[in-house]
Amino acid sequence: MTTLEATITAVATRCLQGNLEGRRKPATGDLDTSFELLGLDSLATIELAAALEDELGCELPADVLVDCTDAKSLAARLARLGLGDVRRTDDPFDPMFADAVLPDDIRPSGTRVHCDTGLRNARRILLTGATGFLGSALLEELLHSSDATIVCLVRPTSPLIPSSGTGRVETITGDLSHPRLGLSESRYEALTCEVDAVCHAAAAVNWVFSYAGLRAVNVLGTLELLRLACRAGAPFHFVSSLSTCYSTSGPRRVDEDFDTLSELRGIHLGYAQTKVVGEALAREAARRGLPVRIYRPALISGHSRTGAFNPDDLISALVRGCVHMGIAPDLDWKLDCEPVDVVAKAVVDLSTSPAAVCHLGHVRPRHWRECVLWMRMYGYDVRLVSYHSWLRTLERETAQGAGGAAGHPLRPLRSFFLDRPVQARGLTMPELHEERRRTHALSERTRATRSANGATCPDLDAELLETYFGAFCATGNLPDPLVPGFATPGVRGAIDVFDTRFLSSVVDATVRRVDILSAGSDHSIVSELTAWRSKRPTGLFRARLVLNDGSRDVFIKIKALDSDVMAVGEALAGLVDPAVGRAYRRHIGRIGFAASDAREIAIYRQTDPRITKYLPRVLGTAADESNGTWVAVLEDVSAAALVDSADRPEDWGQTEITAAVDGLADLHAVWLGRDDELQRMPWIGHVPTASASEAMIDLWTALADHAAPHFSAWADPDIAQIHQRLVAGVADWWQPLEEAPRTLIHHDFNPRNLCLRSALKGWSGPVDEPLRLCAYDWELATLGAPQRDLAEFLCFVLTDRTTADAGRWIEHHRVALERASGATIDAKRWTRGFRSALYDLLINRFAMYAVVHRVRRQSFLPRVVRTWRCLYQQFPLDGVA
Repeated sequence: MTTLEATITAVATRCLQGNLEGRRKPATGDLDTSFELLGLDSLATIELAAALEDELGCELPADVLVDCTDAKSLAARLARLGLGDVRRTDDPFDPMFADAVLPDDIRPSGTRVHCDTGLRNARRILLTGATGFLGSALLEELLHSSDATIVCLVRPTSPLIPSSGTGRVETITGDLSHPRLGLSESRYEALTCEVDAVCHAAAAVNWVFSYAGLRAVNVLGTLELLRLACRAGAPFHFVSSLSTCYSTSGPRRVDEDFDTLSELRGIHLGYAQTKVVGEALAREAARRGLPVRIYRPALISGHSRTGAFNPDDLISALVRGCVHMGIAPDLDWKLDCEPVDVVAKAVVDLSTSPAAVCHLGHVRPRHWRECVLWMRMYGYDVRLVSYHSWLRTLERETAQGAGGAAGHPLRPLRSFFLDRPVQARGLTMPELHEERRRTHALSERTRATRSANGATCPDLDAELLETYFGAFCATGNLPDPLVPGFATPGVRGAIDVFDTRFLSSVVDATVRRVDILSAGSDHSIVSELTAWRSKRPTGLFRARLVLNDGSRDVFIKIKALDSDVMAVGEALAGLVDPAVGRAYRRHIGRIGFAASDAREIAIYRQTDPRITKYLPRVLGTAADESNGTWVAVLEDVSAAALVDSADRPEDWGQTEITAAVDGLADLHAVWLGRDDELQRMPWIGHVPTASASEAMIDLWTALADHAAPHFSAWADPDIAQIHQRLVAGVADWWQPLEEAPRTLIHHDFNPRNLCLRSALKGWSGPVDEPLRLCAYDWELATLGAPQRDLAEFLCFVLTDRTTADAGRWIEHHRVALERASGATIDAKRWTRGFRSALYDLLINRFAMYAVVHRVRRQSFLPRVVRTWRCLYQQFPLDGVA
């Protein structure tokens, strides 16, 4: 019996003594008695693990007592991991700092340092990790983009590397955790004489093992490779991880110069800790003269073209687990990942960069919740639940003895989600990696270098996710979607909107070429998902049309089918809350999206100069219901004043607000009192009424319940009670909106959808009119009370310090509308209508925004809700503020 086996047997016997009644007591040398026979149950597992960790002075890998059922197998596992002989210490970080000291004898040979010209120009490269996910992609990239011979160090148990057919791949068997990499002295010496670059991509990647459990491969292996690189004088290319920057104790933001060792105590993931130590060793080798480059990739996703993925990756397992469970954790995570082939190419490209450290983060990371929404759109019935609710389900479904626990996709990661590190203030590892708790790694410098080299990375969009999920399903890692075909109906006979012949017919001029300057899905998740669902572009695109007589910058608005928009809305509603989803489905025709595709084009086709004066200039439109084509080509107004100013209320002074309210009144005057005519328009869609709003009380209630914690945190706790009172009394306070003079209202009138034409921005209007309203995005327009537009606008442009001016703007709007329309409008009735419009704004629009906010952050929303609460002080329900 080894010392380790004896220690384990003694601890197990002592710890489980109380559970031995009716069972046999193990005899000396009886190593094969299962722990279960010794009385090991779920509680005893925890006690035994704690006792062994205390006795051995190290942290045990998660679930090791499930995988190793007796003392002999447990001792063998711990011995392989290098555990059981770790020096005991009261500070778990002491061994890490000790390991981060590079031995003095590891120095580059002064006469043999090779020229640092990058991996593409190397003659013979030692590559580790070639049988792994990233390493195999690196091997493929090096074979494709260099003439080097690649010497692959592989473990004896690794699968053979397929022959490339080029004769440029050599395989040697070794072990990173052994001295001299497990090679014979002669083979080791030969290797130091042959290689002129080392690319270290191998690592034990494990989300649950402690530092001690990963130390042998990730730290000692890096040390041995640095020793070899110094002997060979070969530049050292080290693939680390962006997780080395995710410290909970570090600065808010760090760049490529960040010394990760300085904030090691804020790193709680064992894998990241080993990479921090590995980086420290590599940096010291660089200070001693060895050419070193460190690459810090974020999460690495599947291949951009084939979708081939790493089934052991955290995100892959989490996606499978969420589909399996039907629920997803509501975590504030950013999916900052790049496809494996893109990362491999970046490592090779950047190997000639003068920068010592490169951050390989995506230019536009996506939120985890957006991924979950896409899963739902794809056909999987998954909904968001609070993290701790999700944890309780995970704990129950993966518990030892639970039915199906062994096959649960997240069973191997159980402790990653459930355990709370001692230094983590009671938080689990996923909570420590939420956006608000960790350091953020900036990638601007590396990104600029990659951009200068012409490198591109595919967007983390619905199209790429479809590639990945197709690969998941094809390999049996995911079942087929529950609603086959729901996500991809397509549009028969759809027109290529960017075709020059089509656009020539729309703008009535010869279009020679179309250059897309910016994509329409950058800001709107609805546009992105409707485009994916219909298999054609939708949204707003800034483009340059090359004509016979020059070029012109324009906006091309491609409308999504109303059915697609409603499908995305339904998926989003069901994702955040089942009650919201059910109510949304019942009232889907009343939400405002019905006929939204035809409506905006119809408004852009208006010829009344009182309307066109306040619209972008329309160069042409196309409408074909048979193939779902709804397009408007508009002038480019991006140089106008206050474009996209929803987050800048301070830019809206008295002059700017006056221009917007005066223009709004002129627009409202055109259709004022023409209710019957408007309702006959085929594009008007659902017209809100008091009875319809009362019938939708189940939706308003569900939305209020969902929004309550958010609104209470942003404004004050009593807003949730106000919200509930407004919902309960909707039948009473909504009536003034129906009785008041009604007109065509924008119904989405805020600084996200309007700007001001300015004398300083190419203005060609009258000198006495220095600013003029320009309103766009009319898809939600409807027949309604004009105060509804004003209430929304004021919530956006006023702040909690300027809401005292609201009464003045309400009266200004009324007087301006009287002047423009010639109608007489009662001031008291007008104010009552504004009050009701303010209430409707909270229960309807802002509560809907809160649903979107759960998936994609609406940065303006907290401030706007606070402004609403201040306005409510002036216009309370029943006089109670």
